[in-house]
Amino acid sequence: MKTNLLLLLIALLPTLSASAQDKQAFPAATPESVGLTTKAVHTLRDEVAGYVQAGTIVGGELLIIKNRKTVLHEAVGLRDREEKLPMVPNTIFNIRSMTKTLTGAAMQMLIDEGKVGIDDPAAKYLPGFDNDKSRTITIRQLLEHRSGLPLTVISRIDQYASLQALAQAAGEKGPQFNPGTKFWYSDAGTDTVAAIVEKVAGVTIDRFIHDRLLQPLGMTDSFYPTKADDPRKARVASLYIGVPGSWNRFWKAGNAPMYPFAWGSQTLYSTPVDYARFLALWLDGGKVQGKQLLSPAAMKRILTPTSPMSALGADAAMPTGFFGLTTYYGEMSILHCTGDSLDKAKVVVLGHSGSDGTTGLAFPEHDLIICYFTQSRGQATPLRVESTISRVLLNADKPEIPVPVEWKPYLGTYYANFAKYKNAPFKIVFQNGHLAVDVPDQIIYELKSPDKDGRWFFTRTTKGSIGFTKDDTGKVTSMNIKQGTKSFQLSITPEKLEK
Repeated sequence: MKTNLLLLLIALLPTLSASAQDKQAFPAATPESVGLTTKAVHTLRDEVAGYVQAGTIVGGELLIIKNRKTVLHEAVGLRDREEKLPMVPNTIFNIRSMTKTLTGAAMQMLIDEGKVGIDDPAAKYLPGFDNDKSRTITIRQLLEHRSGLPLTVISRIDQYASLQALAQAAGEKGPQFNPGTKFWYSDAGTDTVAAIVEKVAGVTIDRFIHDRLLQPLGMTDSFYPTKADDPRKARVASLYIGVPGSWNRFWKAGNAPMYPFAWGSQTLYSTPVDYARFLALWLDGGKVQGKQLLSPAAMKRILTPTSPMSALGADAAMPTGFFGLTTYYGEMSILHCTGDSLDKAKVVVLGHSGSDGTTGLAFPEHDLIICYFTQSRGQATPLRVESTISRVLLNADKPEIPVPVEWKPYLGTYYANFAKYKNAPFKIVFQNGHLAVDVPDQIIYELKSPDKDGRWFFTRTTKGSIGFTKDDTGKVTSMNIKQGTKSFQLSITPEKLEK
């Protein structure tokens, strides 16, 4: 009996330790004590719980911090479905591209110290860039994803022996368009930034970030898992890929490390609480416990919008769930802003996301930090979380806009039976003064007022529109979605499907 109890206590030690750190960094408080409502906080919690119930994610963790106090920290679902291991607070996640914010901060430190010039060419430090194609690419362009380098030069995860070899290949491949002319999201560019940090600092990127950022910030649950014997691996979530309702585990926690060495674009593992510490650094102007880790000039560079952000591997605008905001990119930061042009952009939300389903968000005007982490790759719940944040936290005190009488007949549920959808409920809702279509497993798309032909176009793209069919009495009977030359009809009632 004593032996079993001892083993149980040992198994709980990582969680207990992490919980103690959690309380020390962001002590618990009630929502009302910091100006929020329990109803709003629980609405966001229930939204995430609903994803698990619907099979949209395998498991997830949600952290809400207001005025540096934790008003909610809960986990739902499983961190390993096959092993039936529950997701628990302070699980460790592969945060993928959220690594970029720390890689960018590492470079900003070297710029602060005068060891690197922001407009220095990468070729000054990396011989692979000293060629006619890549010689003009600058560090500023790399930080802003305006270097022209492709998304990646990696076709196999163990293709290169070191970060320097990876960066060499990126320089030799060269840009896809003239550097500085447009935004193009690039892992290869961020890996190049990290390779320059290594060259200048004389240590690997993981060692530099550990010593200069993770340690000062108290991010003890954040690490680059290139060693198989790291004791923290027992708390890492397994990784799933697929589509909502059909998830396949493609990396099991406890297996050999996924990455052969630390990259700049990804490879950092972390927890919601740890990443909140990093976001707090941004909110505090680069300071932690009175020490200036990043200069005010560095923070201005990081958080100043430089380009409208386009979607991964495309020129189309990056979607966002934040009503009325446009997504821009700074220097290794994602910035959601008001304003319809770069010169008018005002930052409202800052942070970054990762492709395995993690996102960290900070709201300067509200002293609010929200981290939502999953390990279900291939779903859009982070965008749906943004929509709920907008509705119940950011715009909760705004007066409710009444639904125009002539629009009320369109509200309701329509059932789709095309592509992957089988009696899938598409909902027409009213939000932010617009009709909007809530697409299952995607986001809520706001619609413009109808044109003379009764077509409702999406506010963020011109590639699709929605129309409604009425019977002789004027009752709405169906909705049709048009995308290019294709048209899909959705019925007001579900169809009888063959078993």
